[in-house]
Amino acid sequence: MKNNEGEISIPLSVIISNDNSAEDYIDNNELDNINIENNNSIITNDNNNDSNNDSNNDSNNDNNNDNNNENKLNKNKVPTFAYVILAIALLTMSSSGTFLRSINVPPLLKASWRLQSTSVLLFFGFVYEIVIIYDYHIKILQKIPPTIINKLPQFLKNKLNNLNNFNQLGDEETLQNQINQENNNNDNSNNKSTDNNNDFNKEEIKLKLFQPKTIILLLSTGFILSIHFALWITSLDETTLSHSLLFVTSSPLMVVIVMLVRRIPISKGEVIGCVLGFVGLIVTLFDSLFLNERDQDNSASNSISSSIEGNNAKGQTPTFYGDMLALLGAVCLVFYLFAGSHLRKWMPIFCYAFTVTFSASVFLTLGSLIFENRQGNGIFGWLSSSFILVALYIAFGPGFLGHTGMNYVVKYIEPVVISVTLLLEPPIGTVIGYIGGVAGELPSLYTYLGGVLILGGCSICTISSHLKNKNKK
Repeated sequence: MKNNEGEISIPLSVIISNDNSAEDYIDNNELDNINIENNNSIITNDNNNDSNNDSNNDSNNDNNNDNNNENKLNKNKVPTFAYVILAIALLTMSSSGTFLRSINVPPLLKASWRLQSTSVLLFFGFVYEIVIIYDYHIKILQKIPPTIINKLPQFLKNKLNNLNNFNQLGDEETLQNQINQENNNNDNSNNKSTDNNNDFNKEEIKLKLFQPKTIILLLSTGFILSIHFALWITSLDETTLSHSLLFVTSSPLMVVIVMLVRRIPISKGEVIGCVLGFVGLIVTLFDSLFLNERDQDNSASNSISSSIEGNNAKGQTPTFYGDMLALLGAVCLVFYLFAGSHLRKWMPIFCYAFTVTFSASVFLTLGSLIFENRQGNGIFGWLSSSFILVALYIAFGPGFLGHTGMNYVVKYIEPVVISVTLLLEPPIGTVIGYIGGVAGELPSLYTYLGGVLILGGCSICTISSHLKNKNKK
């Protein structure tokens, strides 16, 4: 043991002994003291290690938080290619009016060609989705002979081996769908929609797809779409390209009117945007009401069933009749969107788009056969050498790259950004029309002022609607 001065104190019984107990005692005590000191140093080192571990854990947590924040920033960052696709979609959709005006056939026939050619492209996507929904690809793969399977690469063999029991696969698929559904419910923070088939319930689609209610709704939506194209494409022949594009793009204003009629609450921003937009429509009409030297009676007498004679002379000056046709086309587009929103909640994109587009083309073809003098142009005249290139561009450009590209970038870019971007279609389309020599006369000051008010009002309506829906969530 130690005294107060820190020296070793030996008991008396040990001192008077004749053996080496004192030395042993000292050695043992020194060893004990060394062990105690070592233990104390170990404890101190352990404490230091614990504190170091805590600091390391804290730093790791900080690093993880920083990494998570960086991942969130990277996740929220819009990739460059999404903007490129949106720009291509905007450019191709803006060019639609120019190329349609270059086809000198009656408007209903022209509209039917536009949708017929687009339906051909959409048909391939429709077939793909039907194959996936009804598992036809699995049934086909199961019928592949073993001799062919043995020649396939190993990774394909592994996939085909999983298809041996179709019923078991169906059970696994059902279970996987349930798991995916739970994961989707737990991931409600991601509000951006995609058009992937995995987002839809196959059993729900099979149950609803061929119900009479669904078929009637699809045909009704197709009929509304056919009226929209009939009115808008007719307006291209009856007024200037700039007026036609401005009035048909005013659908956000019409949405607010429909909401008022249906007594759906609207925000102050939507009211302001709607009023501003309608003031712009009235200002733009001054071109047609006061500055147009064309005989209005002659313009009104040109019905849908008129001959294509003098078609090149049409659309060179703004007319009230042509402007109203484009405005009614915007109204039809609103009803088309309202009808389609119900179906798109459960129906995949190509099943919806092909069915509606094809049915609309049938309605327009029947309308052309009944009301128009087609001057020898067949109902499938777009396949002729005179029109095939323009028709294919309209189908692949505005129809496929435009609308499909716009639907694709929705999962990367906010829908409100896309909607406001598409309001650039009238000015861009007018510039393309002047380059192509089909835009008609130069717009007057009324068109410039009215166009700014229309597009500004539509932008305010779109952004205000987005903010209102965002606040609800």
